[in-house]
Amino acid sequence: MDIFTDYANWKFENHDFIFQLVNTQSKTISRFTAVIAVVDYLYDKYIKKGTLTSDEEVFFSVGFDYIHDNFYTIKTILDYKFNGDYTEMERFAKTINLLLYVHEFQSELLNQNLDLTKDMKPLDTFEETINGYLDRKEEIPDALFPMLDDIVNPIFEKNNIELNPIESIYYEIALEYGIYKNNEFDMYNAVFNLQKEKKHN
Repeated sequence: MDIFTDYANWKFENHDFIFQLVNTQSKTISRFTAVIAVVDYLYDKYIKKGTLTSDEEVFFSVGFDYIHDNFYTIKTILDYKFNGDYTEMERFAKTINLLLYVHEFQSELLNQNLDLTKDMKPLDTFEETINGYLDRKEEIPDALFPMLDDIVNPIFEKNNIELNPIESIYYEIALEYGIYKNNEFDMYNAVFNLQKEKKHN
C-alpha cells in the first residue's frame, strides 16, 4: 500500500470529522489549513497525472504526516476530554492550538540527532499545564503564549536549531500553487471546496 492510498483511506475513514472541522471553519485547525489544502491539491494532481515531482512527493508526505498527527490529537481531545461534544471543544480552540504548537516543538526536537532530554523537560511540563486547563475545561490565559516562547527559544538557540513552522512553509507553497489568495476566508474556502469535491466523487 502506497502513501497515496493511505491518504485516501484516511480521508474516507475520517471524512465526517474532517468535513465538520473545515465546514464550520474550526479555529482548532485554522493555523494549518494551508497544509490541508496543499496535501489535497497534490493528491488530486497525482490522481490526474499519476506522478509528482520529487519535491512534491516530499511536500505530500511531510504534509500528510503533519495533518494526520494533528487531526489525531484533536480527535483524541474531542473523544476523551469533551465526550464527543464538538461545540464544547471548539470553545477551547485557543488552548488546543497552543497544545498543538507544543507538540510541533517537541517533534522538531525529537527529530534532532541530539540528547535533548534535559532541555525538553520544561516543555513537557508546559504540556502538562495545558492539558490541565483542558481537563478542567478552562481556557488558557493569553500570557501562556509568550511563556512558550520563553521556554522554546533558549532551547533552539542553545542547540543551534532553526525552526521553520510547517504551516508557514505550506502557506507559501499554497500561494505558489495559487490555491488561494492572501486571506483567511479564501483559505477555508479552498479547503472546503476540496472536501466538497471528495464528497461528491
